Amino acid sequence: MMGLFMMFVPLSLLAKDNLAKYSVYYAGNLPHKNGTDPELVAIIDNLDKIYIPNLDKSSRVDNFLGGDNYIYSNGKKYQYFYDAKQINYKDSFNELQIEKNWYSKETNKIYYLYFMLGKDYITEFFDSTGKITLFEKNDDLYKVTKVDLKKFKESKDILIGNIIKAKQKPVINLQFIYNYLNQSKFN
Repeated sequence: MMGLFMMFVPLSLLAKDNLAKYSVYYAGNLPHKNGTDPELVAIIDNLDKIYIPNLDKSSRVDNFLGGDNYIYSNGKKYQYFYDAKQINYKDSFNELQIEKNWYSKETNKIYYLYFMLGKDYITEFFDSTGKITLFEKNDDLYKVTKVDLKKFKESKDILIGNIIKAKQKPVINLQFIYNYLNQSKFN
């Protein structure tokens, strides 16, 4: 009995690591309801574990909580703050930021995508399923339009499109476990 327990603990830790490391792949293959975005949530929740293309590996080692540990990738355009679960992108045309915060009373999580559009700054808040729950423009709440949804998708693609395209397939596929743990959340 003790031997079985001693085998179960390391295997469960390996499975947990596998689910986090390959979460973008698993999320991309997860059946989900229209309007939810499991890949977006997987990237933010597991930013410190997933594969990020063109990443300076030497900078990623020091990623403890509480520090300003970040790196640049893709021609020094993106910043990944692992402790804040945040991705930033800035060039002469775009200023984008996607982040997970811990302030919501209901879920203890707030996810949002922030971007500048001309002189306006727009924030889209989304829940733990990736579904947009609130739009804010220059601190005013407003009704979501098709143009807003299109801009959200474009901004999201700039921030995480390279990660989704480069998602790694796991050697040991635990899709059935990922689906079991997450399917009810996204349906």
